[in-house]
Amino acid sequence: MSNSDVEFYTTADIRRMLGIGNKTCLDLFHREDFPCVKAGKAFKISKEAFKQYISTRRVFN
Repeated sequence: MSNSDVEFYTTADIRRMLGIGNKTCLDLFHREDFPCVKAGKAFKISKEAFKQYISTRRVFN
């Protein structure tokens, strides 16, 4: 993989990884501080941006 190859997660990937529903996932993708991109009608987030975003968040059970 070269430096120009960027891999993305879709909303379905994020829902599965975080165990959240569609509404919660879309709320997350619409947050101003969530570093996603919109490609047509689909939202995506680069794997690196997601990793960095999650590492700065606290999770409580």
